[in-house]
This record gives sequence, C-alpha cells and structure tokens, in this order.
Amino acid sequence: MKMYNTKSQKTTKKTTIAAMAIALCSLTTKAQTIVADFENFLLSPNSAYNPTTSVPFQTANASFQYKYNGGYWSEGFSYTNKYDSITAGYTNTHGVRAYNGYSNSATYVIGKDGGVVSLATNQTTVNGFYITNTTYAYKSIASGDAFAKKFGGSTGNDPDFFKVIIKGYKNGTLKNDSVTVMLADFTFTNNTQDYILDTWQFVNTNIIGDVDSLKFYMRSSDVGSFGINTPLFFAIDNFTTTKATSVGIAEQNSEINVNVYPNPAYDFITIQLSNNNEQPTETTILNIDGKIVYAKSLTQTEAKLDLAFLQPGIYFIELISGKQKTIKKIVKS
Repeated sequence: MKMYNTKSQKTTKKTTIAAMAIALCSLTTKAQTIVADFENFLLSPNSAYNPTTSVPFQTANASFQYKYNGGYWSEGFSYTNKYDSITAGYTNTHGVRAYNGYSNSATYVIGKDGGVVSLATNQTTVNGFYITNTTYAYKSIASGDAFAKKFGGSTGNDPDFFKVIIKGYKNGTLKNDSVTVMLADFTFTNNTQDYILDTWQFVNTNIIGDVDSLKFYMRSSDVGSFGINTPLFFAIDNFTTTKATSVGIAEQNSEINVNVYPNPAYDFITIQLSNNNEQPTETTILNIDGKIVYAKSLTQTEAKLDLAFLQPGIYFIELISGKQKTIKKIVKS
C-alpha cells in the first residue's frame, strides 16, 4: 500500500514576510506593500462570509469575487473562521486540514475553481500568499468518497495530482507567465515522495509581473463524465501586494534583454545581457518562499553563476540595471 507524506511550512510569519520584503524592495527605496490577513473581518464564531447576493468583499489591496446563485455560494471566495480538520464531505466546505489560518490566525479565505481577485488601483504586483488544502479536498484525496477516487488507486501507483494554476491579467490580456501550486502530487516514481499539502505553504507570484487581477484555475487527474471529481476548493491567507512609488520599481519602466541558460540547470547557469546601461546589473536569486539565496553585481555582459549549492526546485532570478528590470523563473535540477 502506498504511503504518502504531508508537506510542511516551517518558516515563521514574521521571518517569511521580512524575507519577502527584502527580496521585493532591494534596490527600491519607496514601495507600498500591503498584507491582507483578513483578521479585520468580523464574524460570529464558526461562521463564514455567505451573503445571498453576489457582493465581493474588499481588503486594502484587493477585491475578492463572490457569487451567489441558485441558493448557494457558487463561485469566488469566502472568508471564514470555521475550524474543522476532521470532517469529510461537502458539509465541510470551509474547514482546512491545517485547522486554522496561517500562523494560527483566526481568519482565512476559501477559494473555488475560477475565482478572481482584482487588485486595488494603488497596487500592481501580487508578491504572493499562503495556500493549503481544505479538509474537504484533503479527505477526498486521501481516502476517496462517493464521487472521487483515492489518489494512487488500489495499488498506490496511479500518477494522480491536484493543483492550482494562478494566471495574471492586465487590461483584460492574459500575462505570459503563470504559477502552479501542487496541492497533492502522486506522480513520483518513488511512492514515499507522494504528498498531500496539509500546512500553509508560501506561493511566490512575482514572476507574473504587473497585473490588475489574478484568476485561479484548478486541475486534477481524477476526471469523470461530468468534469473533475476532486472537490475544487483551496484556502489562502496573507495576500500580499506591492506598488512602488517615486523610485525603485515605478522607475524601472523597461525590461533587460537577457538570456539565461541552461534552464533547467544542474550546476551552472550562464547569463547573457544585451542592455545598454553602463551601470552594473544587480542579480538576485530568490527561492519559492521569496528568500534571497544568491546576490551578485555583474559588470560584464556575460557571466557564469555556480548554483551547485542550491537544492533542486524552482527559483526566480531578478536582474536590475538602472531603470530596467527583469524577473525570470529558473529550475534547479
């Protein structure tokens, strides 16, 4: 029988936000960063945002879509303080496997497939947020239910997955980059590596760039005649955005023409620059949690960076020269 792991987020709230702020605001002297932790929403104990009209709820940095149709919450997001990490099934749509919000906070947000978050006019970049599985989805994946299969199947070898794809839009146009988060991954050759996310994990969305909205698309390997069988719910917390003012990101109004290869990389990557600035190119590599893991000032148009010390995974390389800035995703194999 297949054994699966749970994936943990060990970084504290204070440390992660501080690291993210350093990563985002390096070389930026003025920036407005807002963290929506949803703690200012007033709820009765064990309840959720559930109006009978389609009214989005607002934070200082964004508007979260909410649609009510046919007598129930049909689309978008709902904030909640319901704590139930045990009960399986559709009666528990607001509980999370992590029990409560990120860093044991009281309030968090549940999202559905296709949910849209629109940024406030004074914000342009979604830095990231924390994400985890609802109890409903977790239980369905771990054990199966009347509609969905147990991930891995009877042998434990079925290559099942459950994920969220985050896409950005600007003036109605889809951005080129997106971010994928695996909420459950049973595609490993070694079954002991399979996991279902059961704690809050930070998602770095800087790679998407300037946006006015994000849309969340859910995908699962368990698909039947009427669509996906896995419950299409997820949870988020600490939704963090930034807009620079006066200097820094606001002044960086063009991209650096750069070639980064190979990608994926095993030990070294080569950076080829073709910008016209006489200034050095400040190069920073961030991990998926927004923490700076490498920094160097490049004075030549071509440089080779040794990444052998990094653990395999996804990273983001940020290059800034004068008013030019580029962020690229790299994979360390």
